[in-house]
Amino acid sequence: MKHFGDSESLNRFFAEKPRAGCVGGFSAWKESKILLYGAGNLGRKLYACLMENGVQPSCFIDRNAAACSTPVSAFIPTAKELEPFHEDAVVILAGLFGRTQDAMIRHCLQEEGFRHIYALHEINWQTIESQSFLSHLFIGSYDSANLARDEQQIRAAYELFSTEEERAFFLAVLMAYRAGDVTRFPVPLPLEGQYLAEDVPEQMDYRRLIDCGAYDGDTLRSLLHHGRRIEAYAAFEPQSDLCAGIQSFVQQRDDIPESYILPLGVSDCYEQLHFTETSDGRSAAKADPSGTAILQCVPLDGVLHGFAPTMIKMDIEGMEPLALAGATGLIRQYHPQLAVCVYHDISHLWEIPLQIKSLYDGYRIYIRNYQFMGLETVVYAVP
Repeated sequence: MKHFGDSESLNRFFAEKPRAGCVGGFSAWKESKILLYGAGNLGRKLYACLMENGVQPSCFIDRNAAACSTPVSAFIPTAKELEPFHEDAVVILAGLFGRTQDAMIRHCLQEEGFRHIYALHEINWQTIESQSFLSHLFIGSYDSANLARDEQQIRAAYELFSTEEERAFFLAVLMAYRAGDVTRFPVPLPLEGQYLAEDVPEQMDYRRLIDCGAYDGDTLRSLLHHGRRIEAYAAFEPQSDLCAGIQSFVQQRDDIPESYILPLGVSDCYEQLHFTETSDGRSAAKADPSGTAILQCVPLDGVLHGFAPTMIKMDIEGMEPLALAGATGLIRQYHPQLAVCVYHDISHLWEIPLQIKSLYDGYRIYIRNYQFMGLETVVYAVP
């Protein structure tokens, strides 16, 4: 279906020259006292990035400050030591907090007296000379200068989305990526709703679920918490200790009669990949040719032949296109619903919807975003 009205917006996008992001951001804070909320991996990496740019954060704020290992002092939000900073200091929320959690943290800090609070998505990082910190948020290596080269594919994917809101989101993300300005990304849906797809105009069917990138079983727990019925569950998670936790959880329940918990990655063939273990995000491993650990990957068609899935979910650190190719047989035979992350590389925004349609043309495609800066963006495909 052609959407002639709003295709003009896409025409303008390809016709106009890229513009620099907004002026401001960190350049206005270099003389300010900077406090980092969150002393986890991202917080410590942000600290290192700021130090590289001549900005010395005063301290960290963390609810578990006593257990933190940080290069400068860390305090709980209510600490007396923080009172001199309430009026003038800039507090940066140095973590990937969803919309609901972001609001709760801000409220807590405001109650303590802090007046200047900013999340990562509210900062124009272009004003920092070193861009190294952004590499910890975005995995892909796509060069936004190639958007014009890929115009035909982008237009084809744009036509797959049936609502004005979806097409506007798709275009807004492209504009933000091209400008290199994370402040331009649209406001997300609550992270708690990811994979529930409650605003998708289809009845979602999780009865026979393949969970690629199962992490600690968070998707499974969320679905069960919201009353979704699951008869068979197959989890793929490279980190063995996380698999053990999922297995323990499943064994304690009597409403999932069939389960397979596999410490494997997913690809288009049987192969071993080097990877780097990380706790930066929701997944346990990122493929990395220089990594020292080995990840055994398998195709879904090979290890789950005959499983007859009703839903396949994928959040696997950029391996989604290969994993879809490795599930071609299952998809063409059973036409399961799909929930596939498309935020690990810019090109996945259009390549994955087109790949899904090539596997089965009867899919209706929807796109939803659940995290700031375009992260946790999911394409749902429903037959």
